[in-house]
Amino acid sequence: MAEKKQWHETLHDQFGQYFAVDNVLYHEKTDHQDLIIFENAAFGRVMALDGVVQTTERDEFIYHEMMTHVPLLAHSHAKHVLIIGGGDGAMLREVTRHKNVESITMVEIDAGVVSFCRQYLPNHNAGSYDDPRFKLVIDDGVNFVNQTSQTFDVIISDCTDPIGPGESLFTSAFYEGCKRCLNPGGIFVAQNGVCFYSRKKPSTAIANSAITSATLAFIRRRFRPITAVS
Repeated sequence: MAEKKQWHETLHDQFGQYFAVDNVLYHEKTDHQDLIIFENAAFGRVMALDGVVQTTERDEFIYHEMMTHVPLLAHSHAKHVLIIGGGDGAMLREVTRHKNVESITMVEIDAGVVSFCRQYLPNHNAGSYDDPRFKLVIDDGVNFVNQTSQTFDVIISDCTDPIGPGESLFTSAFYEGCKRCLNPGGIFVAQNGVCFYSRKKPSTAIANSAITSATLAFIRRRFRPITAVS
């Protein structure tokens, strides 16, 4: 029997994870990014961007449930929800479970991401794109929060790590915009990498660490209270 190919994550120098590749569904390498989706017996479909796992079918619920249900239940009466990013649809899927929510706006910079994930990761959205409360806006997240006339009870920033294209969602301009369109008593929640590890990492995560520290310092000045969860 031929040995299966292996895919190795390159996020950290001293440790990482690898996956046996049962079948490559899609692989595109350009000057800007290296995107791959492959099947693995343990994790189902795995999507990786530039050598870093973004999501897998079998364990994505851990991240998406924490990022949605905790703030929505903590708010208790959120009616209007904004998702920045989240093109795979899993964050939207979890928000739609809350029947008291009246509108869900998702801002994705690239329409192709949505159509791509609907084709290759259909279990992530589980039909939530067809929810009548849902509205998709194709725009840059920073621009949207600083220009929109809408206001929201809960804002969820579902971005990549603060290196590369997702870095703009870790800037003061973005956070100021989020505060601007957040209703009184509203909740803002953001993915911010692995904070406790990044501070100790000297090489690949040094930019992540610096942005993480700056992010927390800025948010503490603009939002009260603030809680970091790993």
